[in-house]
Amino acid sequence: MPASACGLLVTAVFLVGCGTVSQETEQKQPPSETAAVTTADATTVVRSYDQKNNLANSAFNMGDLAAIETPPLRTASEALMKISKNLRQEIPQIAHTSPRFVIPVQPGYPRFYLSISQRVIGGVPSAQPTYTVYYQETPSEPFRAAYALTPAEQETVGPFALNSNGAAQPVTSDPSLLMAPSDLGQAITRHYVQGLRDKDDFLYSAPLDDSLGNGYTLGRKVLGSRGVTLTRAVRSVGSQVFALRTADGGVLAFTSVVVTDHLQAKTAKFRASLRAGSNDAALLGKPAGATGKSFSIDRLQMFMTHIPTKTSGTKAKVLAYSETAVSVK
Repeated sequence: MPASACGLLVTAVFLVGCGTVSQETEQKQPPSETAAVTTADATTVVRSYDQKNNLANSAFNMGDLAAIETPPLRTASEALMKISKNLRQEIPQIAHTSPRFVIPVQPGYPRFYLSISQRVIGGVPSAQPTYTVYYQETPSEPFRAAYALTPAEQETVGPFALNSNGAAQPVTSDPSLLMAPSDLGQAITRHYVQGLRDKDDFLYSAPLDDSLGNGYTLGRKVLGSRGVTLTRAVRSVGSQVFALRTADGGVLAFTSVVVTDHLQAKTAKFRASLRAGSNDAALLGKPAGATGKSFSIDRLQMFMTHIPTKTSGTKAKVLAYSETAVSVK
């Protein structure tokens, strides 16, 4: 996987994106079943992923990503690889060091686990951990990375609910939750596009309100001053959803959504533009920049969110997100 793109990027506007996370802790909870994957096997998967990922990146070999990643992460990686190639930029070596694991009880397939590690990009270690979900669909297939997110440094992740064997509890559906994980994409987009801070079921967080909310508002304002309107709408919600029970009865959920940004010149005297050297221009195949009456840009967003129970007295909190342009036309 190439180094993740995050935050909102439209024409000449660069806005902040991903951050880091503070130390998470664990708390013992029932049931008592054993985790489906051993720590040794999980460690082997992480090491193999790093090796194969770096080989694919060094050769810009998009086909090799299919063996080590699954959507939504693979979709983002393929787009970032195309962007880097069109910008003639090398993809730095990436490693995940000192991994710790949250492995749930799963008697059958598909199954997944969470790796928490320090990500080193181009020899530079991250200040805080990166959370990577590895997913195996059938016994004959390998574990593949499905999500990789680094929370904002202000945010605390966990503790998780673990049984006496140290195994976590996966959650597929739970009516006691404040909202269903599958609803997050629509709800998050509505929150910041409509400016619903303090008016809906989300707590303030830097990823949601500062990066996404303020970023989208600033993007619209800057583009508007140039005679271009920006609108954003949900195009599709990802089917790959993973959730782990937290000690408070809620869940830590990994979800994704694709939103479409539509840039439209207000009148014939204005032009929408994609800045030279930007990811959007590179993805279009025009790294030197492009102008036109309008552009439609699909952006894949991945989220890590804590969802509490309805009776908890608190709200959901977006702890991390990443954003990658995956289509421009």
